[in-house]
Amino acid sequence: MHPLEGLARMTEFAGNNLAYNLEFIPADKLGWKPAPGAKSALEIAQHVTGALNFMRPVLTGGAWTRSEIPLPADCHSAQEMVRQASRDYAAALRQVDPARMGETVELPFGTFPLAQCSGMPAFDVMHHHGQIAYIQTLLGDQEDHFQMG
Repeated sequence: MHPLEGLARMTEFAGNNLAYNLEFIPADKLGWKPAPGAKSALEIAQHVTGALNFMRPVLTGGAWTRSEIPLPADCHSAQEMVRQASRDYAAALRQVDPARMGETVELPFGTFPLAQCSGMPAFDVMHHHGQIAYIQTLLGDQEDHFQMG
């Protein structure tokens, strides 16, 4: 088994589960922010997609690249962009040469071993899943929603 297989599976789970949880935010509240400086659910989907996409080139020996990620227009668009970015990132994790795991990588926010920074986007998705769940709670949804498959 590839040494990053567990992380790849966690990335897929976290992305799918975040996307699934977007369904439980009313359509007219997807752009709502709980505070002026907070992100809306749509902005969270945009951010998570960026986190996954910007780090993906690093996994193949390239540089961290920031590009414009469009704000999704609706729930379905947000779900698809998060799911696709999660699948793409998981696939890239599975292609990392295990011999490179100790390689040092320069990122805009510091220098890290590839083994460490490869997990940062997955952790980011999990973190932002919590924000989506919190928005649901603020809007009155008190149930936990998980998509295990």
